[in-house]
Amino acid sequence: MKPTLLFVLSLVFTLGALNAQAQDPDTQVRVKVKNMKVDQQYTPDYTPRGVTEKRWKPKQWLEIDTEIDVDIATELGGKEGVYPALEFKYFVAVNGKTKEGKPIVLTGTLTFENVPNAKPGEPVHALAYVTPATLKGAVKKDLVGKADVQAVGLEIHAGGKMLKGAFHSDKGRPWWIGKDNQPDSNTWAFQDGAVIPKSRTPFAPLWADYDLQSKEK
Repeated sequence: MKPTLLFVLSLVFTLGALNAQAQDPDTQVRVKVKNMKVDQQYTPDYTPRGVTEKRWKPKQWLEIDTEIDVDIATELGGKEGVYPALEFKYFVAVNGKTKEGKPIVLTGTLTFENVPNAKPGEPVHALAYVTPATLKGAVKKDLVGKADVQAVGLEIHAGGKMLKGAFHSDKGRPWWIGKDNQPDSNTWAFQDGAVIPKSRTPFAPLWADYDLQSKEK
């Protein structure tokens, strides 16, 4: 092989490797789940004007408040930068089973945009919810709360892959994963779309810049 051709091939290989590395989310952002709190929230009661008032009783929603530590690469702005989008894949096992006897796991994939680098005193939060109707359908009773949650899990993805170490499980291990490293549908009955963003709930106008902005599909 001629030296010139060898040099060109070597350059192409090097540039390709550098480009692949630049596009690898793990080299662009590091995410660590610091806390994942599951709580109950009653439907907020607003008092509108100019409309006929209707009587209704606030119900209990399930709220998932996740705090993450985010470290963004220098080329994306570092401490002052933002990462374009992160996908949160939620897994919430509840005290309910299908007719076949499989435990029900409520799931949902939410995309949060413009994720900032974490700073002291400015924690990064993501909020997600399960509606009262979804909870009732899964557990088969009216009053459903966090006591009916058996386990919670979360995977954080970017660019089509799960980020290194970016997951949370209150059981210490990813209990929803089977031997093939995929969600174990033989053990669990997954109900996708059950976990929704704050923007699709009555809580949407609350808490201003407390939590990340979700992307509407």
